[in-house]
Amino acid sequence: MNTKVRKFFSSLLFPASLLSLVGASFNSLAQEELHDGYDLQEIIVSAPFEERVAETSLPITVLSGEALLSQVNNSLGETLKNQIGINSASFGTGVGQPVVRGQSARRVMVLQNSVGVTDVAAFSPDHVNSVEAILAERVEVIRGPSTLLYGSGAIGGVVNVIDNRVPESLVEDPQFILQQTRDTVNDENKTIIRLDAAAGNFAFHLDAFRRTNDNVEINGFAIDEVSVERLEELVAEHLEEGHHDEHHHDDDHDDHDDHDGEEEVENTNGFIGNSDVESDGGTMGFSWVGDNGFIGFSVNELNNDYGLPPGAHGHHEEEHHEEEHHHEEEHHHEEEGDHDEGGHDEGGHDEVEFVRIDMESRRYDFRGGIELENSWIESIRGSVGVTDYEHSEVEYFEDGDTHIGTLFSNEGTESRFTLSHVPVGNWSGVWGLQLSDTEFSATGEEAFIPKSNITSRGLFGVERYTSGNLTAEIGLRYEQNNVAPNGGCETDVNATSLSGSVLYDVTADSNVLLGLSHSERAPGVEELYSNTSASTCARIADEDDLVVHAATNLLEIGNPELSEETSNNIEFGYRMNRGSVTGSVNAYYNQIDNFIFLNLTGMEHEGVQLASYVARDAEFRGIEGEVALALVDNGNTSINLRLFGDMVNADFDAGGNVPRIPAAKLGAELQFFGPAWSMRLLATNVREQDDAGELELPTDGYTNLSLYADYHWRFGNDSDLKVFIRGNNLLDEEIRNHASFLKNFAPEPGRGFIVGLRLDY
Repeated sequence: MNTKVRKFFSSLLFPASLLSLVGASFNSLAQEELHDGYDLQEIIVSAPFEERVAETSLPITVLSGEALLSQVNNSLGETLKNQIGINSASFGTGVGQPVVRGQSARRVMVLQNSVGVTDVAAFSPDHVNSVEAILAERVEVIRGPSTLLYGSGAIGGVVNVIDNRVPESLVEDPQFILQQTRDTVNDENKTIIRLDAAAGNFAFHLDAFRRTNDNVEINGFAIDEVSVERLEELVAEHLEEGHHDEHHHDDDHDDHDDHDGEEEVENTNGFIGNSDVESDGGTMGFSWVGDNGFIGFSVNELNNDYGLPPGAHGHHEEEHHEEEHHHEEEHHHEEEGDHDEGGHDEGGHDEVEFVRIDMESRRYDFRGGIELENSWIESIRGSVGVTDYEHSEVEYFEDGDTHIGTLFSNEGTESRFTLSHVPVGNWSGVWGLQLSDTEFSATGEEAFIPKSNITSRGLFGVERYTSGNLTAEIGLRYEQNNVAPNGGCETDVNATSLSGSVLYDVTADSNVLLGLSHSERAPGVEELYSNTSASTCARIADEDDLVVHAATNLLEIGNPELSEETSNNIEFGYRMNRGSVTGSVNAYYNQIDNFIFLNLTGMEHEGVQLASYVARDAEFRGIEGEVALALVDNGNTSINLRLFGDMVNADFDAGGNVPRIPAAKLGAELQFFGPAWSMRLLATNVREQDDAGELELPTDGYTNLSLYADYHWRFGNDSDLKVFIRGNNLLDEEIRNHASFLKNFAPEPGRGFIVGLRLDY
């Protein structure tokens, strides 16, 4: 039997050990948990037809209500990591990007109220998503064929963060929320305020938050020195075997011991250095709401200042001048502009001690929708998001001075317009237009990506056929993408994507799903033009002219010759809802031609490692399942058991594993609900990941045990005062996240407890 095939089928035994317990698994659509169990009637906002959970043919996760409150964290990845098929790609504790079925960055599209988010999170693993899960009413994750309707960058999945910043309906009475929490693992204080109200036909929304934390506590040393040393040996072996290209010389590696910043980094014990964070933000929105529609506007500001762990950047020497320091003072916070300037003479050199990222974003949203009568058009909806985003990668020197190495800016507009037509026979449909126009720039002496205008125009449509026990959907998307950097370089890519799915009701309480899709993704600006010449449209020939990305301590090199990725996906699913047992299982196979990734070459120049964007054909294969059992329900008290598991294997057709693929996980959650209290005990066992990529080490498995409990007092008609506590990593395990670039330098937080008070009035 073929090795890949044998490996795939043997890997199925892991989740099968879970699924065989009940012969089915639980669809994470049912995550709207109330004190009386699961609500399968929730409407999925992200689905093309805004259908109910029990009717959809899509593998979708919905996290809201009590379930969201019990798991929400400071990043999307950390909030969703206990859902099937989803993990978090951390870059230290300040960043947690979602990983869906082994895909992340440009293959996972993050939306805010179904409109794209304009930031630079997809450009680099150290960049945080500019959305706040703590302000969300719900978070929806779509996987599978229908993700192509949201953009060519949604091969892995779509994460839609939904809030009420532009209200679509009127509330009868004002709704006020005040929440205060304290986290012991990093001395975090977090305050959240939210108000929704209405007057006449006008609806209003206000929210604000602020959080600050110190360095994160861990069990043991931050840097895994054994792994770091082993990686250095792998690099040396890699060079000795002759895996280098014509641009490198043997003497590049000779300087490794002299220049490698990792050896000079102080290894902290019991905490992660430079892991403190300070964030705040707020939103104001209003709408006019009529009988047949609404139109509204909102403005949001978000600030995030976080550090990168020692080892992420290395202690390389940096040259900068007084005029550059003054430029930094104009763009950075006032308190950081007060550092001593006397340590730098013109042309002087100093050593960078650590790097922090200072992010600022302002977003304006315009939304509207109308329901039509006596027309072939059933409804029209439109959303426009205008964003002014920038973040500075600020280098702190040993003398206390600061300097901006790179200032990233992304200004642009994301728009989405949809039209649904009235049913024609057994057919109903949604068609739409998606527009994106942004101006990206990276300035400063360490800027490695050219200023670029990036545009995208997409037409899409999905039609649904229903007849008896059969529901079928077909979808189409055509997209024009253009990246135009300064100079004579320009890339135009047209992407065409198709999808189809069939949902068949086997019985009244079970159905099966078959989905097929063909998706194309245009390469991003950083994949094309990092460290390339604007005059030759090719890689910079002289390595001395290459610019290091300070945050990752890599010389990242793009390839203007990259063509579009092509993904062909097939998926099978089974779902069951039989009263006290509810479950689903999904298995998928995804062949991606020209899979683009940042490849660590093992080469070095002046002590800094080179990484190149390359394309290889790859296969992703996975299975995910979940089961919910109602164990006890006596009217006053209910006990539920949730079991879940997922795994994904990914390797290149030519041999070798795709790097940073999350390890398989298997978990169990026991849920208790009473008249005025609830408790959840969650244990997740993450297996070791020994399918490591080139120049990547395996990671050990671990068990993450967490607990959530709350008690609430009701007063008045709809008011509620809730006290809650959440314990994270109760076993105080040393957790090295395989999906993280920094797993050898920054483990996940140690044991900690969050105590909170929430007032709903």
